[in-house]
Amino acid sequence: MNRAWGGFLALTVSLPAGAESIRVAIVQMAIGPTLEVNRDRILQRLADAKAGRARVAVFPEWALTDPSGRPNPLVTDAVDQIRDAARRSNLYVLFSGRSWSDRYGKTVTWMKVIGPAGEELLHYDKVWEVHEAPKSLLFSIDGAPAGAILCADRWLRTVEELPIQQGARISFELAANYESEWVPELEWYWYVPRALRNNVHVVFANTASPTSTANAALPALLKFPSGEELPRGHGHSAVIAPDGTLVAALRNNREAVLFADLDLAKATRREAVARRNHPVLRRFWEFGSRAITGAPAAFKPLEPHSAAETELAVGVAQVPDGPRLEAVLRQAAEHRLDLVALTASPPFERVYELALRYGLYIAFSDGETVWVVDSKSGLVTRHRALTAGGLDPTTMWFRLKGVPAIVSSGKDALWNEIAELAAVAGARIHVNFARDGAPESATLVRQRQMGATLSSFLTMTLVVRPRYSAIWDDLVGLEETRAETRGLPRPQSGPVLVYSPFSANLAAEAGPGEKLIVVRRRIPGTNPYYQLRAVRFQPTMAPWYAFGAQLLHPQDR
Repeated sequence: MNRAWGGFLALTVSLPAGAESIRVAIVQMAIGPTLEVNRDRILQRLADAKAGRARVAVFPEWALTDPSGRPNPLVTDAVDQIRDAARRSNLYVLFSGRSWSDRYGKTVTWMKVIGPAGEELLHYDKVWEVHEAPKSLLFSIDGAPAGAILCADRWLRTVEELPIQQGARISFELAANYESEWVPELEWYWYVPRALRNNVHVVFANTASPTSTANAALPALLKFPSGEELPRGHGHSAVIAPDGTLVAALRNNREAVLFADLDLAKATRREAVARRNHPVLRRFWEFGSRAITGAPAAFKPLEPHSAAETELAVGVAQVPDGPRLEAVLRQAAEHRLDLVALTASPPFERVYELALRYGLYIAFSDGETVWVVDSKSGLVTRHRALTAGGLDPTTMWFRLKGVPAIVSSGKDALWNEIAELAAVAGARIHVNFARDGAPESATLVRQRQMGATLSSFLTMTLVVRPRYSAIWDDLVGLEETRAETRGLPRPQSGPVLVYSPFSANLAAEAGPGEKLIVVRRRIPGTNPYYQLRAVRFQPTMAPWYAFGAQLLHPQDR
């Protein structure tokens, strides 16, 4: 049902009657030039949320922005007015602001959760800006545990997933994403995989473009009084179900209110629980749960594995076993590939024979176990996927021309803390195999979404599937993001099919049919992920990342 309220488009999506549900109103709102304008528009949209029978109103990052850059008692007054409106409307309200902080001596971004009695249930300052990990981000909506994320804090597993491990069934993200963060070929690439690897509802509220405002006086006001431009959000607010399906979404960056009912019975947290209970990963999640409370824990300082900078050529041979396989490997040898990954699963003896014949480094898998074979030394490693009952993560490691690399398979791609912790430990190459992923079981965009989130840890990642393979490049991801946020020229790292400055780039792709895809890149020897993501942005939680990395690859091995 579509309905217009106060110039906003209101889209309502309902789930089957009788389900235990919570109705949310996601306000895709443009940021105005003054505190007063932003306050009044929040209050107006709270009335719209009440009219739409919502229980929860969700506003994007910076909704209550005060651009003054100095202490301003009117911010507290505005928050009090929002609390009063929540109480009068019997609403839970999630909103974010940006204002001066006496504690930090600067302007910071923050968010609050207000309960239907007007009480403050949560306040958290954006970790990306203040670098202090909050003790807990768990709160409750009518007894349903929930967690919250502010935009770039999605990069920090402390914020993104510890609340889910602590019981959250709903994950809210309030964002002011750059326009370029919306990549049409990838769509909701952060949010669908988050729902899938946790089996929780994901609610994404993003800013709209300031040129889309329904207030006739505002389109000309595209700057704060300081002269700084207003945020130009890409919109696309959405609700993702625990099975990764799109429940409701706005398909543009215009102002609107999106209504949806969350079926809480579907938020089983099945994958989140399975990840926490895995014999290897359990220790990682337990360490994080203790560390977030400030409890001391023993760990060894981390020195990520590294290598000299070198050029590598890698490929995926998407071809079944048989006469054509040898022809494709001959082609790989002609390309002088340093590594070729096979979608086929020939007997080990045949692969070794082909590796010897063509002088190749070959990786292949039966879907649960991965073998890496070298023409010089024979078997390099044999690794059973952690999600298939494997208990020894150290076997996932090998070196390619000295460069630290890992293999994984099956649902290891979904449990992407494995990829992240490997990057923390120094991995620059990741090869992931699976037997799933045929078009009838996963759409192309779903394949790409999973690939993007698996690959966005400053690595080059080979996704190897019988009917869909891809090579993703995030080797200079930090430089690409920096260029985008600072208006600098894009770094030239090599040709790509899909450029995404805030995630890995899709460098090569193969749909159904026989194909050899090849990517050649200069590989920086040291992966800076640990220093720049963990140590820099959440130093109090850096020991957690160090501990997890050493679970996968102890430094004395």
